[in-house]
Amino acid sequence: LRCRLYSRSCRRPRQVEMLTRCAGTDYGSLRFPIAESLLQDAPLQPYIHDCEVIVHEGQHMYYYCVFFKRHCQLQTNALLSSIGSEFRGDIVVMRTGTRTRSVVNMRARDVVITDYIIPR
Repeated sequence: LRCRLYSRSCRRPRQVEMLTRCAGTDYGSLRFPIAESLLQDAPLQPYIHDCEVIVHEGQHMYYYCVFFKRHCQLQTNALLSSIGSEFRGDIVVMRTGTRTRSVVNMRARDVVITDYIIPR
């Protein structure tokens, strides 16, 4: 599924595909992201933090799942540190569905919203 990666090895965020695991074979089955496939340095920082972010825009609500690694010995993320305080690690943002709370593909509008979310 498409997601947004804010990597310390890149100067700009980019759309990438994340591996997911399906809970069943039917169309509506839940999908579980495998964030380890995109976030690096497992020996240094094996933990991946995650949180849910809800964005209210008028009458619409958008749901996102944010995965990140943050550790004092990770390299500085120049992309995120240019926004404000120093951030060491990577961030991946995925959109979640409104009914099932399962991860879904990101749309064009989601790129703009995630670029708004991350600095905050």
